[in-house]
Amino acid sequence: MSALWIDPAAWAPPFDWRELFGRSGPVELEIGCGKGMFLKEAARLHPEVCYLGVDWASKYLRVAEERLSRAGIAHARLLRADGLDVLSRWTPPASVRVLHIYFPDPWPKKRHRKRRLLRPELLDLAAVALGPGGEIRVATDDAPYGEAIRELFAAEPRRFMEVPWPEEDPERLPTNYARKWLREGRALWWARYRLADR
Repeated sequence: MSALWIDPAAWAPPFDWRELFGRSGPVELEIGCGKGMFLKEAARLHPEVCYLGVDWASKYLRVAEERLSRAGIAHARLLRADGLDVLSRWTPPASVRVLHIYFPDPWPKKRHRKRRLLRPELLDLAAVALGPGGEIRVATDDAPYGEAIRELFAAEPRRFMEVPWPEEDPERLPTNYARKWLREGRALWWARYRLADR
């Protein structure tokens, strides 16, 4: 296991970010980091930021580890875990600058929708984890899921407000899924939601 991997057995929740990363700096989380393409590009763009990539699939995390290692990225960490558990137990309150969620499983069948990552429970946890002015950034290729996400946030106007995210913004970084879906000609839906002033 490389220095990029976090062994939860070696820690007690919540994480101490400075100790975890070996330095101070703003912290950003990606839930469902997959093969780590976003993490690599974001870390290159923002060397001052500490990135934590979370995924449940070990095979994807191994690819992410190789990608980050080859790029010489030392300010990112990888954790095999459930994203909601990371937010509820391992994330100190008001300690995260951005929560990234790109192309989560839309679970299109009605009977499976309770499995969706973006649901009220996640917003509750994110509202605690995000610091002042913190954001949730999300993307999907599934139009109905995009509309459901918009409705989810619209029901929380006192906690989150949508902010513009122009297509040309350099913060819209590639993921494996984004590149795949664009090659297939699919329309992608991107959105940013900022934590309202407390």
